[in-house]
Amino acid sequence: MGLGCAVAARAQAGVYVGYTATRLSGMTCFDPQGKCSSSGGAVNPAGIQAGAYYDFRTIGPVRLGIDLRGGTQHSNKSATSSAGGNNATGYDNVLLGLRGSFHTHYSWLSPYAQVSAGYARSNATLPFGATSLNGSGVPMARSEDNFLVYEGFAGVDIHVFPVLDFRPIEVGIGNMNRFGGSATTDGPGSIGVMSIGAAIVFHLPSSQ
Repeated sequence: MGLGCAVAARAQAGVYVGYTATRLSGMTCFDPQGKCSSSGGAVNPAGIQAGAYYDFRTIGPVRLGIDLRGGTQHSNKSATSSAGGNNATGYDNVLLGLRGSFHTHYSWLSPYAQVSAGYARSNATLPFGATSLNGSGVPMARSEDNFLVYEGFAGVDIHVFPVLDFRPIEVGIGNMNRFGGSATTDGPGSIGVMSIGAAIVFHLPSSQ
């Protein structure tokens, strides 16, 4: 009975850390022979994603909250170049979103969905060694571009202990749009984003 009461408690605030794999799609392969190290105009960086959330209001079966997350992901392949190697493609992001978690008939289960937007920095659209010209017409190295990214997420938390949940799966789909930068080697300015991940959630127990 004590365990049942504990898992019935829901978190008002929590932090989480996990592992996420992201598929970035819509890139242009700049290799003259069309043989980029990641084929199909897509690359799959993966890495650590961490965040925090705060639930502030309950409306019927839905508990509303905000979620702030950030992560860094890498791939040893490139969708724009035949070159590869350690961390050839990088993808870093910071996202803020509105989330809703839902009451179910099972006190140990909390599905949720959210919509997030924020900033991403990536070299995914750039071929290896790409350069642009500065104001004086002098070539300068380009490493990463800046993007506005937005993504919808859905997942489920399983209550394990009063202050610990397991998030076995979270899936996301969205897009990112480059801002700034005008080099001919920038490639497409709009990139598809899909993600899948899992996490451990630490939270404060609270009754609802």
